[in-house]
Amino acid sequence: MGDPTLLKRLKNRTSSKHMASIISFLADQPTFKIIRGLLTSHRPRHLRDLATQYELSVAGVSDILRRLKDAGVLHEERLGNRRCFRLNITDEERACLSHFFSVYELILVKERAPTYSKGASARLEGMDEAYSFYRKVKKR
Repeated sequence: MGDPTLLKRLKNRTSSKHMASIISFLADQPTFKIIRGLLTSHRPRHLRDLATQYELSVAGVSDILRRLKDAGVLHEERLGNRRCFRLNITDEERACLSHFFSVYELILVKERAPTYSKGASARLEGMDEAYSFYRKVKKR
């Protein structure tokens, strides 16, 4: 399911160890949401913004961010008196995580869509075609 050329490029020790750290956090759903949110954000995010967006407690988000920072996955910066966070990952790691989340979302939609709509099968076929095209483009 993964992109073999991308996986080959991620073989060096630093990237592999760093990716292993990130992947180990994805099993926890609140952490999963925060990593996904930070990945899609093009700017550093404040703790309270993340807590509000994902309907989590500030204390819970603070704990997650502390664990991610301790693992070297997160970079903290000050913007005035606010502490803001962004993922501390390379472009290759970002591409790998983006690919992971796109596959995850495709699987999630496939599991849920038939229960929500009668026309879901037609949309899923279109998604399969789009995903096939996406994989072909990724292989180039």
